Amino acid sequence: MFELLALGFAAFVIFAVVSALLGVAALVFWVVLLPFRLLGFAFKALGALLFLPVLLIGGLVIAVLVGIPLLFVALLPALPIALLVAAIWWLTRRGFHPAAPVR
Repeated sequence: MFELLALGFAAFVIFAVVSALLGVAALVFWVVLLPFRLLGFAFKALGALLFLPVLLIGGLVIAVLVGIPLLFVALLPALPIALLVAAIWWLTRRGFHPAAPVR
């Protein structure tokens, strides 16, 4: 029974040591490869910056093709109310002009 406990503890220690060594190796590789990662990030950022005008033009085209009809459909039910308000405003702004001046 004690042998199995000792074997399990030895396996745990070996696992911990191997994990620590692999962690140190991963850290060293991360530090060594960091300049290449930063360079890749810089190239991706440059590519995104160069692609930005295409995205803006595409966004404007989609906004025109989708936004204007959507705005028309959304505002169409409000058209009678807007016409009624415009007619009332026009009638009130005309003012009252009698045919003969009052003295």
